[in-house]
Amino acid sequence: MPSNVLRKCAFGAIALLSAGSLSVAPALAQETRAITENPALIRGCRQLNRATEVFDNSTLGPIANRIGTLQAGTQVSLTGATSPGRAQVFLRSGTLSPAQPVGWINASVLTTCGSTPPPTKACFRADRELVVRSSPTAGSSVVAGYNTGDTVIASANPPNQQTTTDGRRWMQVTIYNGSTGWIARTGTNGSGNNITPIACP
Repeated sequence: MPSNVLRKCAFGAIALLSAGSLSVAPALAQETRAITENPALIRGCRQLNRATEVFDNSTLGPIANRIGTLQAGTQVSLTGATSPGRAQVFLRSGTLSPAQPVGWINASVLTTCGSTPPPTKACFRADRELVVRSSPTAGSSVVAGYNTGDTVIASANPPNQQTTTDGRRWMQVTIYNGSTGWIARTGTNGSGNNITPIACP
């Protein structure tokens, strides 16, 4: 692993920590996530109990810092670096990406190697850019987003859905940090379709 560790901090500020220097972006007077190393965890085998997003930072966001997605049943190795609710991992075979061999994931998706994967989830392809909201209303706060072509995983199978008074149909989804949100599956009056059902990877 490189000696320099790049850490993502609140409000998009970045601090570059190295053995003998500390360079801090001007906006970095905000909170950071505490990162520790547990030598007993190094190279420990873990298996994902559901598909999850991988990020290059322990805050698991924003979406621009996403490296990719690992599917349920994938086996990873721990680096020993942890943060509350987070774990840094690398693939047991291959790399996460040519430029980023290690990444951070939500630790709640990890189980012991050899476990039976959970039942298949309901998966969809985003047919356009989608906003994920905190509740099934157009005025609720934005908590995440999907790009066109991204895999969208429903929070349940069959999916939890609600129709609002304007006829828009909403679906609850599980997002990158393990929490849930809502996407508009259709436009007003049920017109159009923003997602297409696909086989889960």
